[in-house]
Amino acid sequence: MSDDDEPGGSPAGADLPEDMMRQFTAAISGMSPGELQGVLRELKALAAADQDPAVGAAPPSRRYPRLADVVTYRVRIDLKGTRPPLWRRLELSSDLLLDELRRVIQEAFGWTDSHLHQFSSGPNPHSPEAELYLCPFQVDEGDIGIPEEQVRLDEVLADPDDKLYYEYDFGDGWEHVIKLETVSARTAPAPRAVCTGGRRDGPAEDCGGVYAYELMATAADPGRADHAEAVAELDHFFGRDIDPEAIDMTRFDISEINTALAAAFPASTSPGAGQGEAASAGQGEAASAG
Repeated sequence: MSDDDEPGGSPAGADLPEDMMRQFTAAISGMSPGELQGVLRELKALAAADQDPAVGAAPPSRRYPRLADVVTYRVRIDLKGTRPPLWRRLELSSDLLLDELRRVIQEAFGWTDSHLHQFSSGPNPHSPEAELYLCPFQVDEGDIGIPEEQVRLDEVLADPDDKLYYEYDFGDGWEHVIKLETVSARTAPAPRAVCTGGRRDGPAEDCGGVYAYELMATAADPGRADHAEAVAELDHFFGRDIDPEAIDMTRFDISEINTALAAAFPASTSPGAGQGEAASAGQGEAASAG
C-alpha cells in the first residue's frame, strides 16, 4: 500500500452522522493546503491505530552512532515545491544538535521562529517508517518521537546523499529537504555553521505556503510574462487588491546570514581528535554500524 492509500475498511467519514459531516466540511473549507495535509495525516494515523494497535508504537530507530571525531558536513537545504528551487548551501559542524540546526535553518531562510516545527528521517516525512525528532511543544503533548535536543546531526546524516527533513509552520507547511553533499576534516578554528551559497529570496511568514509564495515572486517581478496574471490571482487568493511593490519577501543576503550565524555559533577551537582520512574512515564505520 502506498503512503497515499487510505487504510482498509469504510471510506473516511462513511459512518459519521450527516450533521457531523457538515460541521467537518465547514471546518476544513477555509484551511490552507498545509493545514489540510496536517488534518489528513492525523486522520490516517487515527484510522491506522484503530485497526492495528502496534501503529501507535515508535518505529525502529534510524540513528547512527555518534562520530568520535567532529567533521564538517556540507549540506544543501531545498524548500520543497519551489520552482526554480529555493535553496541554501551550508557547512556545518557534525556535532550540532537538531535544536541548534533548527536555529541555523531559521537564519538561513529568514524565518522568525514563530511557529511549530519537526525534524524527521526516513523514506519521507509522512511515512510510518519515519523517525520523528520533536520540538518541545510536541514533547509536552506526548507525541511519539525523540526530543530534538537529544539528537546530533551525525546521528541522522552519515554518507553523501543522506537526507533529513525539517517542516516549519504546520499551517503553511514549509518542508525543507536537507541533503548531505560532502564530509571533510575540520580545521581549527572553524565556524560551526556558515552559509556558502543559495538562490532566491525567502518567503514571508504566514504568506500561505509555496503556492502563495510563487504567486508573490511572480507578482513582484514586472519582467515576468505572467506578471499581470499572478497579480490578479494573488488578489483573488487573499480576497483583496495586492500592491506588487509592497510584497514582503525575505531578502537573501549571505553576509547578514553569516553575521547572525557567527554570533549564534562561535568558531570551535578544536577540530576533534582525528583528522583527514581517520575522520572520513570513522564516518564510513558509523554508517555501516547504522
